[in-house]
Amino acid sequence: NVTIHCKSKNDDLGIHVISSGQSYGWGFKINFWQTTLFFCGFTTEKGRGVYDIYKASRDNLRCLNDYGSGNTCFWDVEDDGVHGYAAIAQIALTKVHVGITNKMDSNVTIHCKSKDDDLGIHVLSSGQSYGWGFRVNLWETTLFFCGFTTKKGGGVYNIYQARRDKTRCHGSTCLWDVKDDG
Repeated sequence: NVTIHCKSKNDDLGIHVISSGQSYGWGFKINFWQTTLFFCGFTTEKGRGVYDIYKASRDNLRCLNDYGSGNTCFWDVEDDGVHGYAAIAQIALTKVHVGITNKMDSNVTIHCKSKDDDLGIHVLSSGQSYGWGFRVNLWETTLFFCGFTTKKGGGVYNIYQARRDKTRCHGSTCLWDVKDDG
């Protein structure tokens, strides 16, 4: 089950418990200034979070109906977060790319993981890069950590933490360099 509580500046739509496979919807008119905003709080057994579920300036082109106008939005709540759909194609809310580049003269071995994903062991020669992409979960608890081994030693570092890096990285791209000093 997912418990949702959606609101706008003027309307509180109440608390609703949605069972797996069921849906909840509502209608409204966009204001003259195109500043209409609805936000929803989501609570599941895996966590909770709040998301701007409809923002006129963003969703007028994302949300479609059979006639091509922007008046029907669909969102799915899944274990890894909220996902929006425009027509048939899925649009991820936040996709992040992480890149690691070896700036040392010798090889570095890296092994990156999250709670759910093991990205395997990669040996990067000098100047070589390795990267991957993923979606940040609704609760902004996404964490990837990497073990690094070089001729000079090794260590484990949190390479991506959603709450820390959402404003730290350039847009949705986080770039890291492995150097002699760390």
